[in-house]
Amino acid sequence: MPSLEAEMLAHIRAGLDHHNASCPMTPKAILLNPGNHELFGWDELWGIPVLPDERVAAKRFRIDCDGSAFGIEEEVAEEITRREPIEVPVAPGLPAAPLTPGWPGIPQRDDHDSHGREPRHDP
Repeated sequence: MPSLEAEMLAHIRAGLDHHNASCPMTPKAILLNPGNHELFGWDELWGIPVLPDERVAAKRFRIDCDGSAFGIEEEVAEEITRREPIEVPVAPGLPAAPLTPGWPGIPQRDDHDSHGREPRHDP
């Protein structure tokens, strides 16, 4: 059974090969969980610096390059919170408030039978 170090090396090599085949940017670093970085003691692999990064889970790695989306979630969340709400114009004759169940002409969930059909209304 291969050691954790051998498994990590194999996965990192495969990850680098995939990166090189799919990304035009040169890897800047291989990021490891600080515990794994200390355990393995690697400073460089295949000419690429190996750095500790607490954002990387144990037994995982990240390839850092200028094309990386690592950490993009925070940037997206920040951009979303900065945006102003969009004002949507209301066409003449339509209600200004959003349509919600309970408004006249909008059926309620219980206005239908178990098959989704509206009940008969006898005059």
